[in-house]
Amino acid sequence: MKRADRIVSGRGADVIFGQELGRGGEGSVFEVAGRPEVVAKIYHKPLPKEKQDKIEAMVRLKTERLLRFTVWPVEVLRDSGRRVIGFLMPRLNGKEIHKLYGPKTRLTEFAQAGYPFLVHTAANLARAFAAVHEEGHVVGDINHSNFYVTDQATILMLDCDSFQVQSGSKRFGCDVGIPMYMPPELQGVTSFRGMVRTRNHDNFGLAVFIFMLLFMGRHPFAGKYSGQGEMPIERAIREFRFAYGPSSSGRQMQPPPGSLPLQLLPPTVQALFLRAFAQESMTRRPNAQEWVSALQEMGGTLVPCAANAWHHYPAHAASCPWCAMEAATGGLLFRPADSAYRTSAGAAQAGAGSSSADPGAGFHLPAVWGQIQRVPKPAGARTLPEPSSLQPQFSAPVTAYLRRKRWRGALSLLSLASGAGVWIFLPGFWMLTVGVLAGFNLLLLAAGRGRRALREERTETCSRLRVRWNEVSRLYIEASGHGAFSAKLQELEQARRDYLDLEGYKAGELRRLEGRQRAVQLQVYLRRQRIEQAQLDGIGPGRRATLALFGIETALEVETHRLARVPGFGPANTRMLLAWRDRIERRFTFDPVLGRVPAAEVLAVERAVEARTRELERRLSAGPGELMRISSGIRARQEAALREAGGTAQALAQAELDLKAL
Repeated sequence: MKRADRIVSGRGADVIFGQELGRGGEGSVFEVAGRPEVVAKIYHKPLPKEKQDKIEAMVRLKTERLLRFTVWPVEVLRDSGRRVIGFLMPRLNGKEIHKLYGPKTRLTEFAQAGYPFLVHTAANLARAFAAVHEEGHVVGDINHSNFYVTDQATILMLDCDSFQVQSGSKRFGCDVGIPMYMPPELQGVTSFRGMVRTRNHDNFGLAVFIFMLLFMGRHPFAGKYSGQGEMPIERAIREFRFAYGPSSSGRQMQPPPGSLPLQLLPPTVQALFLRAFAQESMTRRPNAQEWVSALQEMGGTLVPCAANAWHHYPAHAASCPWCAMEAATGGLLFRPADSAYRTSAGAAQAGAGSSSADPGAGFHLPAVWGQIQRVPKPAGARTLPEPSSLQPQFSAPVTAYLRRKRWRGALSLLSLASGAGVWIFLPGFWMLTVGVLAGFNLLLLAAGRGRRALREERTETCSRLRVRWNEVSRLYIEASGHGAFSAKLQELEQARRDYLDLEGYKAGELRRLEGRQRAVQLQVYLRRQRIEQAQLDGIGPGRRATLALFGIETALEVETHRLARVPGFGPANTRMLLAWRDRIERRFTFDPVLGRVPAAEVLAVERAVEARTRELERRLSAGPGELMRISSGIRARQEAALREAGGTAQALAQAELDLKAL
């Protein structure tokens, strides 16, 4: 609409506009002279009576809680005819939410934002919805352009005049909506006019945006569809095809490659997403307060990655998912807080080389290389204790055998002593005494016949354990090898050298192109020097005709391997032709104007350097995580081998002790 000559606020004061800050399909936003804390929204077209009443009602319904999370209308603006033509609202701060949850834009727009920032922002988004719902209103028009995020992770909602507003018994509707954020029951609706929107509808859109904040901008219903045809997001929502849920495969959906698994989130957050997107929970989706509680709890469980201090993830996860995702995709998900710039990797960094190929702010070589150097090198192999150095105990069977042996010996001695007494004091019974003693000792001897079988069993066990001990010792030495760690470290050192020499790489590529231009000019020059026109003693018309039959007509074709195929063309003639070509080449002068490298080829080199820079940055950024995984793997294998070696050594020492006793 044409701006009125005089515009007054609800308090009757004249409003003077300043610079236009933005323009949309419905209206424009202006600065207000003398009031920097507010801006004015003026509609392009005259408003119907219901819309005017809605704005007046919203001004009356403003609260401190609403103004904390929204740019709610605070004063109406009227023209000279007292018609509502717009309103004043708080000045908007922050940036669109999609610039935060999208990894590429986050690296530039929210360079300091880590995963805790995303979780905190998601909780604040839920708080904003809770503030609107607690006042009796419904957001309705949920889309990525209506949510702004500040550097403190606070949320501001705009376009509040499109909300469904409840003023006493009067309800002012929300007539707009974007399908990809609408719940299944609203998919396919062509007009929202007259429709009553509910908080449960909002709860679906809230869950979608929380999901995108936690899953690096992925939409929960955008995945790999294994059925026939296309699966647009709107259809997937309508058919409850949540790509990350446990029943997703049954609905022919899978998460896209390189995405965060739902199982890595805390169980409470997983359960809320399943409720929000499941067909069975359409009427009881998680509300804003439930999300606030769950996300606050999740924020308290985040732990830093051992390989990359800028990565945080839920403590129950086995390893850092961001390291794995960055390694798989080759892109950075988070940027170190002190790297809002990328150094030129010059002498200030390492005293050698520099790179002017700047792929965009974010990569800081000294910080990344410092992380790589801080990864502990795996410990070397220790000397395993020899079984003979241990102090084992006899096994239970051998202990029992030795106990019986001692008793048999004692009884035998006792019987001999008794026999001696009978011999001395009752000499007439000596024959009976001898018979009794012989029979008793034979019984004792029969009781000890298990020694041979026990010794054979212990000998077999000892041999088997000795073989196993040698095998475990070999496995421990192999597990302690640093080959993989050293190879990865050498690879990263080479990547660092290549990164520092990017300018040299670029110069070399340009020299290669220039050399190719020189070679092209030289070929043209040599092709113009025909053999038939040269003064060559001893090479008459006949030999020249023979050379022509073999395709040798100009100085360009005069090459040793081609001349060798010409029959009857001896070494002397070959040397003469090669010398002729050499004299021609020495007379050649390169024309730098004609040999200028085409701009398209220079651009291709710059793009190749850019791609090489990105690849080196990816490899170096992933280096600490890869080194840590290799080091941890070596340590785990060492510990497993040590545990087995200790048990084997103890068992072998016991078997050898048993054999000595038997």
